[in-house]
Amino acid sequence: MIFDLHNDYPTVLPRGKMLEYAENLTDNGTTATAAVFTSELDAGMAMRTVTEVRGLLADSRADIPLSVEDLGFLADDDIDTFDFCGLFYCSLTWNYDNVYAGGALDGGKLTDKGKKLIEAMNGKCAVDLAHLNRRSFFDALDCAQNPICSHTGFSEHPRCLNKAQISALARRHVPIGLSVVAKFSGAKSAREFAVVIDKYVQCYGCDNLCIGTDFNGSIDIPYDLSDYSMFATVVAELVAMGYTQRDCNKILYDNANRFYKEIVGERHI
Repeated sequence: MIFDLHNDYPTVLPRGKMLEYAENLTDNGTTATAAVFTSELDAGMAMRTVTEVRGLLADSRADIPLSVEDLGFLADDDIDTFDFCGLFYCSLTWNYDNVYAGGALDGGKLTDKGKKLIEAMNGKCAVDLAHLNRRSFFDALDCAQNPICSHTGFSEHPRCLNKAQISALARRHVPIGLSVVAKFSGAKSAREFAVVIDKYVQCYGCDNLCIGTDFNGSIDIPYDLSDYSMFATVVAELVAMGYTQRDCNKILYDNANRFYKEIVGERHI
């Protein structure tokens, strides 16, 4: 079983195919978080897209987590009325600065409006740190009740986490979704991806490491790791390194599923 913290299929698939795709994955043991990417949409279209996808997934026979990548479309007046319940997590921005925070490829900081936005999200959905720059990352981490880093890597790319960030997340047991995007993970094959996992686990353990593929959001993906079925190779490599099946299950499914259930459960407290 696999729990993917980030899959961009709502962005690339037509509405008529999206639910079929997600339910087929679920039938085959994969929970793929539907990430709605809004950065290239105007505010009105972004709001309509989130609403449409939310409605579509609500009618599904499967429990499909929904997330929003970049809340920059929200105006000040929208923060208090936007329905964060029903969302797994949201990110404040994408790669560039907006009124809420600084993106990974830009230099801005977490603003007072960004802090207000996180406050509105707390207790309702998780706060995704994946696309924040270093300056915004630590401030947002301090403000967020339930932070997550949905899809990232450990390479030198500015979209990735450095040792200080990883340590801060590990101390709080914040889920980190390891992306299969080669420039983020540094892995050019399934075997190398397993090595990246092992290096992380040797330093930080396996209690907060998850999978956040970024499928449908990039073409920079190893040829033998372009489909969920191919994670069997990753598991085989990890087992060959001495990992138990329980350890593999934690990384591929259990850690993410536990956090998702915590977020859903917290709304009903």
